[in-house]
Parts: sequence; structure tokens; C-alpha cells
Amino acid sequence: MLGDLKQLRAFLAIARLGNFTRAAYELHISQSALTTQIQQLETHLDTQLFDRNRRHVSLTPQGLDLLPQVEHVVAAIEALIIQARDSSDPDRGVVTVAAVPSLAAGLLPRAIQRLKNNYPRITVRILDTVAARVTDMTRNGDVDFGLGSQIKRDPEVVWEKLMTDHFYAFIALDYEWTKGDSVTLKELAKHPLILPVRESSIRMHIEAAADKQRITLPAAYEAVYNSTVIALATEGLGVAVLSELVVCGGDTSRLRRISISNPVIYRHIGILRRAGRSLSRPAELFTEALRQIVSEE
Repeated sequence: MLGDLKQLRAFLAIARLGNFTRAAYELHISQSALTTQIQQLETHLDTQLFDRNRRHVSLTPQGLDLLPQVEHVVAAIEALIIQARDSSDPDRGVVTVAAVPSLAAGLLPRAIQRLKNNYPRITVRILDTVAARVTDMTRNGDVDFGLGSQIKRDPEVVWEKLMTDHFYAFIALDYEWTKGDSVTLKELAKHPLILPVRESSIRMHIEAAADKQRITLPAAYEAVYNSTVIALATEGLGVAVLSELVVCGGDTSRLRRISISNPVIYRHIGILRRAGRSLSRPAELFTEALRQIVSEE
């Protein structure tokens, strides 16, 4: 037996949050109950899913292999439950969206508020993750749609542009560097750079622009969370490169924003859908709310 739905949800929550305490809080259960669920699942599978210590929890190689399969199974089961419950009410249901963190923290909450005002019985479930996983989850049908950048063309994924997100350099107010309002990519390479990890959409676009200019941009510091990138720059440790969408939701009051030229770096943000798959009415209503929010900004 693979394990019940609660055990699989517990596995996904810990894998995403990297912490038993936060996962238990999100699932509204005690930490001891969560630990029991994971132990039972590991017994069913006859394998260890997590490496644990006092400060950190990470997936074992076996857990990493199982992650996409469990995501797919849970998404399929939840879709069946939702379909059975909400088939009699077209304005009720759950929309599951995969989104890059910068959008999950900024654009999505405003669109959800718009949707809630008009359709209060529709619930939105957000899975914030790196750009590559957004595409994968959309292609696999694990989510209703994705929201992020089109990393590369995929015949199994339909992409609709929503907006353009420009990139900037950010430095501490007392950082000794240019006094101008613009800097070239070549000049950036001369300074310690603070960048998101390589799996992020932002990093991919930065490196693509550098490759076209035949410039190497080694990172002095890397961070998974954009808030950490901002914090490192605030301490004067180097130059952070982030997008306009990212910094809208962060505290950049102690940073100076500098435009990047030669070349200008940007990414297109859009809606990703699985090719050949129609959206449910709740998902259609939510994408329309997203379009409305973007058109008003």
C-alpha cells in the first residue's frame, strides 16, 4: 500500500517547506501526528524519505525520485474530489496554480482578492516554486495552470503573455560604486554579485543575457529566497540583480536601484496551460482576474 492521502500531503508539505514545524502548522495537525504519518509512509514504501537533523530537513535521493510522482497522484486525487463535490455548482471550486515566488507574493494575492469579491466560493491553492517546476507541473497536469516565464518552447505547454518584468541592479546606499543611474552588464561583472540560485527564472535570464555578450557573471553569493538576496545587498556585500516584480514586495528602502543597459534585461511573464486541456470555469475566472489586474497597472 502506498499510503493514504494524508500521508502523501504530509510528504509534499515537508518537501516544500523543509521543516516539520511549519508543515504541521500548514496542515493544521500536531508535529507528533505529522511525524507519525511520515514514519507510516516510509514503512509502507520501505525507504527513508527525509534526512533529518535539528536544524534542517531534506529529501533523500529516494525522496527526490518520488516527489514528482507523489505530486501527480495527489493532484489527480484532489481533482477527482473537487469535481465530485462541485459539479453541481459552476461558480464553486478550487483552482491550483503553480507560480514563481515573485508572482506568488505580489500579483497573485491581488488577483485572488479580485476573484474573491466576485466569486467567494472559489478557492485558490498556490504552489510557489522555481520556473522549471512551474512548467513541469503544468505539462504533467498537476495544476490547473502555471504563472511564470517561458524558459524554452514546449509543444505540450501553451503560453500567453501577460506582462514584461525588467531587471535592475541594487546596491546599499553607502556602497562605493557608480553615482549614475545606469550600468552596463560588463561593468556589473567587475563587482561581487548577489544572485538567485540557477534554477530560478531570474538567474536564467541574467545568464542568458551574459552569454549573448560573452560575459561571465560569477555569483559571489547565491540564495533561494529573493528576500535573502535583498538582505545581503542591504549589508553592502555586493550588487544584487533582481526583477521589478520581486522588489515590489520587499523592503528596498535602504537600497539604490540602478538600471541595467547594454543590454536591457527583462523577462516576459505569462500564463502556462497544458496543450489540449481546457480550463475549468473557476480556472478561467481566475485567469480573467489576472488579466484585469495586469491591464490596470
